[in-house]
Amino acid sequence: MIQGARRTLAEFRSWQERNPEAIAGHVDRYTRHIDGLPSRHPLRVRLRRLGARAAEHARIEREVRHFVIYNLLEVPTDERIALITEGLSRYVPEFRVVERTVRTGGLEAAVDLVRARLNGRAGDLPELLWLRERLRRLHRVLPADVLRAGAMGKVSRTIGGVLAIAVYDTFDVSADEAADHLRRVVRGGYALGAAYAIIDDCLHDLPEHRLPRAEREDYHRLVLRALPSGEPLCPSQLPDNPLAEELCAMREQVLTDFPPATHGHLYRAGTCMYLAQHRDASRAHPDLADVFIKAGLSRVIANIMGRRSLPDGFYARCLNTIMLSQLRDDLKDREEDAAAGRCTLFTLPPEEVAGDPLYDVFAYEAYVVDGVFDGDERVADDLAYHGAGSIAAYLAQDPAQAAELERAYPPTPEIRRFLRVAAGLHPRVAAHQLPVDKRLRAEVNAVTQARPATDVDCRTFAFDQLPFIAAAIDGHVRKGSTGDLHEVIAYSLGAHGKRVRPTLTLALAAALGLDRDRLTPIVAAGELFHTASLMFDDLPAQDDASVRRGRPTAHTVFPESSVQLAAISMISTGFGLVAELSAHFPPDRVAQVVAYVGTSLGPERLCRGQDLDLRLARSGRALSATEFVELYTLKTSAAFEAALVPLMMLTARPQREIELVGGYARHAGVVFQIRDDILDQTATVAALGKDVGQDTGRGSLVTVHGRAEAERLMAHHLERAYAALDGLPFDVALLRGMARYFATRRR
Repeated sequence: MIQGARRTLAEFRSWQERNPEAIAGHVDRYTRHIDGLPSRHPLRVRLRRLGARAAEHARIEREVRHFVIYNLLEVPTDERIALITEGLSRYVPEFRVVERTVRTGGLEAAVDLVRARLNGRAGDLPELLWLRERLRRLHRVLPADVLRAGAMGKVSRTIGGVLAIAVYDTFDVSADEAADHLRRVVRGGYALGAAYAIIDDCLHDLPEHRLPRAEREDYHRLVLRALPSGEPLCPSQLPDNPLAEELCAMREQVLTDFPPATHGHLYRAGTCMYLAQHRDASRAHPDLADVFIKAGLSRVIANIMGRRSLPDGFYARCLNTIMLSQLRDDLKDREEDAAAGRCTLFTLPPEEVAGDPLYDVFAYEAYVVDGVFDGDERVADDLAYHGAGSIAAYLAQDPAQAAELERAYPPTPEIRRFLRVAAGLHPRVAAHQLPVDKRLRAEVNAVTQARPATDVDCRTFAFDQLPFIAAAIDGHVRKGSTGDLHEVIAYSLGAHGKRVRPTLTLALAAALGLDRDRLTPIVAAGELFHTASLMFDDLPAQDDASVRRGRPTAHTVFPESSVQLAAISMISTGFGLVAELSAHFPPDRVAQVVAYVGTSLGPERLCRGQDLDLRLARSGRALSATEFVELYTLKTSAAFEAALVPLMMLTARPQREIELVGGYARHAGVVFQIRDDILDQTATVAALGKDVGQDTGRGSLVTVHGRAEAERLMAHHLERAYAALDGLPFDVALLRGMARYFATRRR
């Protein structure tokens, strides 16, 4: 496939050198389409369009023809266009309703877009209710920065495109036959759209400080196992993340709707597309062959899912035409790509690029018209019309971009004229030239780039908070020092931990509607306290652990005395940080918090728990289940309480609410620790990032009383945690989700 892509590129370069006149003529088509707009005044354009049924009919006709040419790579007959346009014309009001709904209805707009794309043919499909719920879930599990980058707009556009292919493919069959086909296409379209958002926008585009290399490699191995075969995946093989769970759920659905025995080409295309994307994401310089493959095969997959069968020669036409949009999209996204560190022909310095990518935008389209569509004038007109509208909408928003392009890529006279005409358009006039699906994608993005603070999967919430937590901690770590306590502190805090305790603090803050920036001192202090306690626990005199958070424990890297002093200094620093809360909260409440935290960490709670743990281990006697729970309450639960109760005290919540939050923390801590005991017997050091089998001295709840009893007690305390939350008057969804996660986590 790579050889085929490179052969196509070579053929294009050869054609380009021989046909400068054809390219110039095609650029002139671009200019004629935007130079002929009725007015540059948006109000006049709008008034002229009001009530203009004929103009709307012509617009739909253009939309349909472009969709078929661009996505199905066919030149539809005038009769076919007329038939579809007549049907779609009845739904023009629905398209307008969708545009209004997108602006006001949030995520529901994506489902409305699908309904509009279905052309009313199967609007009562139960699969649409399923789709609505999947979209809601996807919106809850995608990271916040991925939502802000417009992932949901991409998802909705992908689903709409696959369904539109299916509607076109079934336009001349019975309603029942169309509905049977559309049922599986709804699910397949969602799977493709969700895969784009998860694989492209998360696994490949998130920077390494957001998604560490080790986790990225876990996902890579998962995708490579899952794509080519229909073999079931063991849950223990999955990363402990909702994105992995969503990918696997979609895989199972696709395997059911598109069995490998009859759709092997779908899975081969998916594997090739993923590998091309993976290679492209890891390169410092783009390889156009891989760009061809990943972009071309996305359209192949959409057609395999959306059509009942593919016509002869479709694969070749698809790969030969895909650069039509890829080059244009890279042009329009060059600022965003550069900011995100993505490498494309338009983000590299011009001197490092072979050829002229701006010229190629127009030249490749002219090549496709001539070589793929035999010079068909209808195709040339259609591609130029929509290409001009797309680029004009981009340049009209920021006319300085046209001048920047001229400086970076000295244009031909024809391209220069087009750039200047496009940059001179009023932004609203230019935006109106975009196809409806692109306009709606932008609107969907506008209303789905944010979500309510607590309407999110708790694991995604934790992932979203990591940069804030890291920044809070980094403010109190002196990096670059060697041979002193600061080096030990930086090493211990720099490990990739779960950050459960500061995440609990921020989850409660979100539930209470608190500004997290005011809580930076207690977030940092909580992690300093917790990490210091781990450093002490790991010492030879206590647990004598060798691995913590996926790396050697501090005392195996630094002198033991330095580790002890570093831990003491971290606790001292933590109390100083807690005192800084007086900048935002009344001093008397801050004093109460200092006293409370001191008690939680002192000889009556956390330290008592660790001392009891060590004495019981030395005694060698078996503990009762009640004694195990008491031990967990003194250690893990105390730390959870210290992460939650201070916020209730700082905001002067009623004593009854403080007690309920404390009760939740106690029971959630027991749940967390029992699950830790289960994992200690079932997981590996690599999975947990710490030593396993460390409880051999006193045993654990699992080794002494059996897994069944441990599971029973865990379920009991989980219900008690839920019951405590039920009495609180604010949104506890995140805290409930975290307790549930504590009981089911895999690492």
